[in-house]
Amino acid sequence: MIPKGGALDGLYRFCTKHATEHTIGSLTVNTIIRLACLVLDTNCFLFDNKYYKQIRGGAMGSPFTMTLANIYMHEWEQSLIQHQHERNELYGR
Repeated sequence: MIPKGGALDGLYRFCTKHATEHTIGSLTVNTIIRLACLVLDTNCFLFDNKYYKQIRGGAMGSPFTMTLANIYMHEWEQSLIQHQHERNELYGR
């Protein structure tokens, strides 16, 4: 499970790196972040004939959640690589 705050921060950094004039396609980076918050904050599921609101993480198997997790891990990995590069350390996976 990825932390919501960290995932949104990573998404923001990723979007700003790949945006042209703070826009990706027809959406601004801020709109993308607001839509991501909407998806994460309104995730509900049905279990045993009862509805529940998911309060941590995202829906498993959701294409958006998988993409967000990949972006989060990419940003985390880039930060780690930079940290290790500054200390002449080696990173591999």
